[in-house]
Amino acid sequence: MSHVVYIYNLATKWYWSFRARVQLRVRGVSPPRGLVVLGPLGLSARGQIVIGENVTIVNSSRFNRAGINHPTQLVAGEGATLTIGDNTGISGAAIFCSNSITIGNHVLIGANCRIYDTDFHPIDFMERRYGRPCNTAPIIIGDDVWLGEGVTILKGVRIGARSVIAAGSVVTKSVGSDTLAGGVPARSIGPVNGRRAG
Repeated sequence: MSHVVYIYNLATKWYWSFRARVQLRVRGVSPPRGLVVLGPLGLSARGQIVIGENVTIVNSSRFNRAGINHPTQLVAGEGATLTIGDNTGISGAAIFCSNSITIGNHVLIGANCRIYDTDFHPIDFMERRYGRPCNTAPIIIGDDVWLGEGVTILKGVRIGARSVIAAGSVVTKSVGSDTLAGGVPARSIGPVNGRRAG
């Protein structure tokens, strides 16, 4: 029976990864080497999406029992650039890029995270009423960062290398390297693994 399960899992992995590659090509995105996709992928690429090698994108609780609420959404608006580094893992995230989002190498993006470089709508009600543009600012997430389940990263934030953001946090201001941060809004809790926070 274990051979049947193994073959089924292999076939499932191949099917969803192949489907995602076709989806990427149709939208003008070069599929990278070693891309693994499990479950349907949400994709909108009016801007540029660059995905590094050996990236894994999980889109269903069937493949990640942490509880994924929806398939991963990768959105790059017109003129925007979304870059995902090598060996990064994503589970049911919503990444909406109107300006620039850069995700480093070896980053772990936990289930149901949200990364938005835009306010989506202006704060002033008259500007909303007349459909005027809203504020955007680039997001940079450094190498080896771990975003826990349900983390929200908002516009203009930079997260330094090797930092960890606790589950459920809302990050509104930049976080230094080697820092454990958490809360709403997120604040520094201390260094990671005895490393000096910076």
